Amino acid sequence: MSEQIYLSVIEILISLIIEGIILSMVFNWIANKETEQQQKNLKDEMNNIETQNKLIYEQLQQEIRMAKTELISQIKESQKGGSKNG
Repeated sequence: MSEQIYLSVIEILISLIIEGIILSMVFNWIANKETEQQQKNLKDEMNNIETQNKLIYEQLQQEIRMAKTELISQIKESQKGGSKNG
């Protein structure tokens, strides 16, 4: 009878170990999936930020060009006005 108890205890311990291994594999798989999703979300967000930065950069370049053109026009106008008075 005691042999049967020992075998039952050993069987329970082995099943607990196997279940623990299976559960750890499942949780590890879930964690990996979650990590992959977070990395994808982060990559998408970085792409959005990069696109926004490109648009801002282009707008700044356009504003600089417009300011440069306006300054040149003002200088030309002031030179024309100065030559009329001179």
